Amino acid sequence: MQLFSSWSGGKDCMLALYRIQKTGTHQVKFLLNMCDADSDFSRSHGIHQDLLVRQAEALGIELLQPKTDRVNYEQNFKTAILKLKEHGITGGVFGDIYLWEHRHWIERVCSECGVEAIFPLWDNPVSEIAAEIILSGFKTIVVSVNAKQLTKHFIGQIYDQEFVDELSKIEGVDVCAELGEFHTFVFDGPNFQYPIAFQKGAVTFRDNHWFLEIS
Repeated sequence: MQLFSSWSGGKDCMLALYRIQKTGTHQVKFLLNMCDADSDFSRSHGIHQDLLVRQAEALGIELLQPKTDRVNYEQNFKTAILKLKEHGITGGVFGDIYLWEHRHWIERVCSECGVEAIFPLWDNPVSEIAAEIILSGFKTIVVSVNAKQLTKHFIGQIYDQEFVDELSKIEGVDVCAELGEFHTFVFDGPNFQYPIAFQKGAVTFRDNHWFLEIS
């Protein structure tokens, strides 16, 4: 199958992509990253569009970045999928792990567009996913933190075993952040042609989240 990957630039979609690539039976031809209609940042993780372009170039995969607002998200997501179908795409790869509500939404939207939804990480223990991300050699930085669940201390940290061990001691926090505790940006890994150079900028606070600017 020729696939697209629903793309945030973070660790879970990256591992889902990597698992599909290792099978050798499917080809991921496009990364689909929905961007904010009123800014130059992605809607999911608040990462600047240019960094995601550089990430896609390092992975050697074409990137689509449609603009959308919250109200029209589903319709714009469907429009993007239908455009990808014109290029022979028959399925999409998603990094979801256990949130049924989100999976049901994805499956409905993909079904209505006539493509298959694939979930390589689904129902895997989060501790095993975290270990695989680290042991596979992915280099990942935390770019946003939900202040309702974690402190500013975690912003800008590297997602390594020490980080995961610290998170695992906090009651109610998922080490893979499936519940939105934090978001990440992957800047190197086994499927990268080269690492992505970046600089850390200011840390800002809005909408109950800490954000690290990277450029």
